[in-house]
Amino acid sequence: MAETRIPLESDKYFHIYNHAIGDELFFKNDRNYHYFLENFKYYISPFADLLCYCLMQNHFHFVIRFHSLEDINEELIHRKMLKSRTLTSSQISEYLSRQFSNYFNKYAKSYNVQENRRGSLFKRAFMRNQINSDIYLLRLIRYVHLNPVKDNLVDIPSDWKFSSYNALISSKPTMIIKDEVISLFDNLDNFIYYHKQLDEGFEL
Repeated sequence: MAETRIPLESDKYFHIYNHAIGDELFFKNDRNYHYFLENFKYYISPFADLLCYCLMQNHFHFVIRFHSLEDINEELIHRKMLKSRTLTSSQISEYLSRQFSNYFNKYAKSYNVQENRRGSLFKRAFMRNQINSDIYLLRLIRYVHLNPVKDNLVDIPSDWKFSSYNALISSKPTMIIKDEVISLFDNLDNFIYYHKQLDEGFEL
């Protein structure tokens, strides 16, 4: 069941994140990371643009922007999740929350089979914060990419395979809206420079 205290809204930016329950891990091998991202493409990408992400062993972060109300309605009709009518904002929030719940449940079931385990994998209903300023968005993108550095897993963000940092600085195809993200920092050089600066005072 998705956390509902903060409604998910069309045309808005959100930080979506969660932790594994107890001492559990989300990911045991590279296949797990890739499977998690593949399911993101199916469940979430049709409804939102992805600005950045970082998958850690026991938690994850996504920064997304939901599509317009009209586009979300069209996608729901296309998927036969909705008949030909327009939803209200609160109904849209319920549908989007359900998509995330389906996404996480699909992964948890697969992971439980792999690990021969039962029960919840996620610590709680997924957490979300709406992003209301460009400054916060910039700092959050850096925070997400620097998670592995902060946890002393790597020295620089490009050394962590399972974040969007390398996709953003390369010319390879990606599901990230790369040009838009880089433009937030003006250009690629500024993006890289900004990520070399620590931000100890940043809070989620």
